[in-house]
Amino acid sequence: MPTLVAQEFEAFYAAHYSALATYCWRLVNDRELAHDLAQESFARMIARWRRIDDPRSYVYRVATNLARRAWRERDDRRLADEAAAAVLVHVLPEPDAVVIGLHAAVGSLPGRLREVVLLHYFADMSVTDVAATVGRPAGTVKRQLSEARAALAESLGGRHD
Repeated sequence: MPTLVAQEFEAFYAAHYSALATYCWRLVNDRELAHDLAQESFARMIARWRRIDDPRSYVYRVATNLARRAWRERDDRRLADEAAAAVLVHVLPEPDAVVIGLHAAVGSLPGRLREVVLLHYFADMSVTDVAATVGRPAGTVKRQLSEARAALAESLGGRHD
């Protein structure tokens, strides 16, 4: 019979794995790498499970740092864009131009802005949680969200809210 600690971790994993893998996919535009990053994040977390005060922020912070490392190690962005396009074709039977445009616009944001947008809007984290995850002050995260919204509005030609 699993211990209480194992049960707690398994419940946390089951509740958060899918959202974390989706977040990673949106960061790196590669489904297989996204799952690897999510799994590695949970693997690093399990050894420290009892000492972590905020598991959700911790696992997203680890995943974000692993994605940053992947960005640095990748010198061929073309492959990532092709992988994202291939995934969209399989996810959406008839690709919606608005969704594809939004995906491209978010993907074109600088990494520091893309991180906060994905954590806030796609991982549904509060500004405070995003700040804890990326290790920045809440005011900085608010400013970066504002910058990102302005950049997205410009990129999308003011057609979308």
